Amino acid sequence: MIRIEFQTIANMNSLNVTGLTFPLAVRDVSKFETLNPDISVNVGNDVGYVPLYISKQRNRRHHINLFFLEGTDDQGNELQHYVWIKNMCRLVADRTKYTTLTYVCNSCFHPFCDKEVLQRHIPYCERHRPQDVRYPDPEDEKQCTIKFKNTRAQFRLPFYLVRDFESFLTPADNDDDVDAVKATKLVDIHNLCGFACYRVTEHEKYQTEPTVYSGPNVMDKFYEHVMEESLVIGRVVTNELGMEPLIDDELERHAAATTCEVCRKPFTEDNHKVRHHDHITGKYVGTTCNRCNLGLRYPNRKHKA
Repeated sequence: MIRIEFQTIANMNSLNVTGLTFPLAVRDVSKFETLNPDISVNVGNDVGYVPLYISKQRNRRHHINLFFLEGTDDQGNELQHYVWIKNMCRLVADRTKYTTLTYVCNSCFHPFCDKEVLQRHIPYCERHRPQDVRYPDPEDEKQCTIKFKNTRAQFRLPFYLVRDFESFLTPADNDDDVDAVKATKLVDIHNLCGFACYRVTEHEKYQTEPTVYSGPNVMDKFYEHVMEESLVIGRVVTNELGMEPLIDDELERHAAATTCEVCRKPFTEDNHKVRHHDHITGKYVGTTCNRCNLGLRYPNRKHKA
């Protein structure tokens, strides 16, 4: 059951628990609040007081913070218990360097040295859901060590498009439309009037001048241009060239390689050494393992035009 010492709540002899079953689940605390409209409740666990339930009710007459304890008895039966937190300031005292009285936010449990600072903090904090910050175990290498695994991200794209839009501002008609969550008001609207798009590639054969357009139907013209570029580039990347014969220096480099130039791992019988080449020029690029070589592919090579 819920056991609360209501020493701070005057003249309250009973609580409305109609229809509730005990031990009360955390998900049913909101039902308890509905039955008792003068009370708001926050629930946290007993490990660092991580929020399990944060009340959506604000400015009620009484607010209560509870510990939710779980365990087992000698017979292995599960036990659940709610304990009243009488002094929240003392509970989270280790979260601040201040040794005097602090004021604790009921949403994020951060202590503040000044009550006015807390009041300014609350409207911003209430916009976000409670968060449980958990740090990796420093003794567990899998948790505390980040390893780069996306070898495909190292593949240098042979083509990409850089674009820029130009627009002018016009006053918005709905000046009274205010976003209650972000507390922002729409003032002006961006109206597109032109764009520039440039095909970037290191292959001189396929380099072009930037395309510049200014006039009506900007997005339609931009879409048409991008789709045309997609067809042109698609024809190039799908027309793959075989590898050209290696020169002496390249043959020596390949023969001397003992690790993959992409993932830096040694070659194995199951993941053998291969020659990686540029499929547009046919030139030798480097020595990789078979797995990396298969991963270093052009994206979206399925269609041919």
